[in-house]
Amino acid sequence: MSSLIDTYEKKYPENWVVMQNKIEQCFHKMTLDEKRLLILASPTARMIDASEKDAIEVTAEQFANECGIKVSSAYKQLEVASKNLLNRSFSYVNERGKRVGVTWVIRAVYEDGYISVCFPDEVLIMLKAFDASNPFTKYKKENVLLLKGEYSIDLYHIAKKYEGMSTFQMTLEDYKLELGLPRSYNRINNLKARALEPAIDEINEKTDINITYENIKRGRTVTGLKFTVKPKIKPKKALEEKRDPHTADMFTVDGLTDAQLARITRNQRFKSEYNHLIPPTSSINQDPTLWVDEMVSRIKKDPEFFNKKRPIREYLKD
Repeated sequence: MSSLIDTYEKKYPENWVVMQNKIEQCFHKMTLDEKRLLILASPTARMIDASEKDAIEVTAEQFANECGIKVSSAYKQLEVASKNLLNRSFSYVNERGKRVGVTWVIRAVYEDGYISVCFPDEVLIMLKAFDASNPFTKYKKENVLLLKGEYSIDLYHIAKKYEGMSTFQMTLEDYKLELGLPRSYNRINNLKARALEPAIDEINEKTDINITYENIKRGRTVTGLKFTVKPKIKPKKALEEKRDPHTADMFTVDGLTDAQLARITRNQRFKSEYNHLIPPTSSINQDPTLWVDEMVSRIKKDPEFFNKKRPIREYLKD
């Protein structure tokens, strides 16, 4: 197992949460704070290529700031969440056909102002191995950690999984299974009022996507749900208001804004001339979002390099 971990080279920025979709199937069994702890720890596990021996720290201040809660209560919530994960387990069938039981956390230490946890190899793989054999979902931390509804994180994760398809469908039974809904939600009115519409409202208010849904019916009976997922378009005015005119971020390279630099990195000629900067096996080549983020960052760090071949501004004319 550990030899496999050493080969995982897919790297995403630290502010991205990336998890195998297998984790989604376990989310509904966890409390809100357990999900938050796992989300906060996952980028660190990936960035340091953690092993079972590596303790991953989450401070009370970090937990409070990123989750929008008071620092005074964050440590206790962290402690309870880590203890719950110590007592929570899942199982899988190994290569010999034997069922293996695994706890989510194998060690937790409580210090002044922070906790540290160690994950077993099976959990680390779900936080680090991303390929065709290990389907995964990714999103930015800030878009999920402020969600507080009982089912909001679960639905957000599902929606992000299908975001590239724009629409997806789920039978009512699948929806109830994915979110771990109790029998009291067998009535469609209860399900919508408590486990669907509040989650959609909160996701639409606080995250980077908008979700709508419509009923799928057989006759008069609702048998499923069809979801539409659309990314939010940030108003240009709002983006400009966030800029500090006294910093270099207002104008970047040759007087170009970040939005113009992003447009340049999507230019096909630019891609063909600078694709060699990214290793062929890197996920950045397969993910347009990561390509843009990475290349904009590189241009801003070393504008002279990118102006050598041709003035960077010239790509805007293509």
